[in-house]
Amino acid sequence: MARKGTGAKRLDEPTLTAADWAGAALQLIAEAGLGALTVEALAARLGVTKGSFYWHFKGRSELLSAALDRWEQRATAEAITGLSAVTDARQRLYLMLHAATQAPRSRSLYAALAEAAEDPIVRRVLNRVASARIEYLEACYRELGLAQPQAKAKAVFAYAAYRGLLQLAHEAPAVLPTDWSSYAAVVLEAMGAAPRGRRRPGRQRSKADQDT
Repeated sequence: MARKGTGAKRLDEPTLTAADWAGAALQLIAEAGLGALTVEALAARLGVTKGSFYWHFKGRSELLSAALDRWEQRATAEAITGLSAVTDARQRLYLMLHAATQAPRSRSLYAALAEAAEDPIVRRVLNRVASARIEYLEACYRELGLAQPQAKAKAVFAYAAYRGLLQLAHEAPAVLPTDWSSYAAVVLEAMGAAPRGRRRPGRQRSKADQDT
């Protein structure tokens, strides 16, 4: 599958940039796993020779590092920066955890990377991503008045629910919920991220609920 580059034109055709190669690498990993990422496979996918690759990277490891840095920046650093513009901590939690309540794809980049966590490059990036996301979730829970131990526990619980859902979609999709709206209500309530005024259908508000 040839892909047009975004670099300067050469012989009336745009060239491939390092970012083009990195983006294609992420797509290939998501579709076929880390083991499928080779210079040869990626060059064939992009419809170019390997010479174009070596113009930008010394080898596969350097490409993988660049691709994962790109994913980390977009999926975590930029996402957190955007969320920081939301002043209400509960709303930030709702927006972050919304992904943990939606039907996931049977194959995702995160699940593919989790399978390859023994790779030292992948492991380092997954650790940084998980740490940054959990730290941000914890900060939001602290803003809602939770003490540090409870805020950390909630943050880990929330992130584990997200990770677990991705794994189930890959390993045992038949066990996933069929009623995603009910699942979302249960998860958001358990994580303390349900918007004010909303509650699970059929559940009466307690005095404690009314006081929060």
